[in-house]
Amino acid sequence: MGLVWLTALFGIEEVLGLQAGETLLVNAAAGAVGSMVGQIAKIKGCRVVGSAGSDAKVAFLKELGFDQTINYKSVDSLDQALREAAPDGYDCYFENVGGPFSNVALQQMKNFGRIAVCGCISLYNDTTPQTGPYEHLTMIFKQLKMEGFLVTRWKHKHPESLKRLMAWMKEGKLQCREHITEGFDNMPAAFMGMLQGDNIGKAIIKV
Repeated sequence: MGLVWLTALFGIEEVLGLQAGETLLVNAAAGAVGSMVGQIAKIKGCRVVGSAGSDAKVAFLKELGFDQTINYKSVDSLDQALREAAPDGYDCYFENVGGPFSNVALQQMKNFGRIAVCGCISLYNDTTPQTGPYEHLTMIFKQLKMEGFLVTRWKHKHPESLKRLMAWMKEGKLQCREHITEGFDNMPAAFMGMLQGDNIGKAIIKV
């Protein structure tokens, strides 16, 4: 639980203001934060589309109850896959990846859509900064709202929020999978593996 679950909760409630009946897109959806985002959105009565990078991860998302899933590495066209998953577009987008995925997703937001920027894992290992395309016109004409956030902004809400998350878990509404690597000496490799998307769920070192 802890900060990972709180990040998902605050991104949904405080940044996106997600409402029942809306459609949410989340990428890196099989990761620790992304998988929790999708489950909380389902609790709130939303339609959830999740993107991940392997068939095993997609299968995990289906187990969690995601309405539509996409293996972005195997589709011929990410743009087409996202359109087929939500023909009417997306009300909200929980961003964990950045880069080209974000450029495609922004084009499919509904007017007045909201975007919570939690991470940009596609950029972390770059030795040369990525450049454009730049989506400012899309944001202007669709009148989109994009906001980055850190979970510590709402530290005054942590105790009450953790109680709610714990209650949902006890009710069987939230599931957590852990990707465990044994041995302190394997920490660097496990960390790089996490950045490369090797893990399903929370990456943990067992010592």
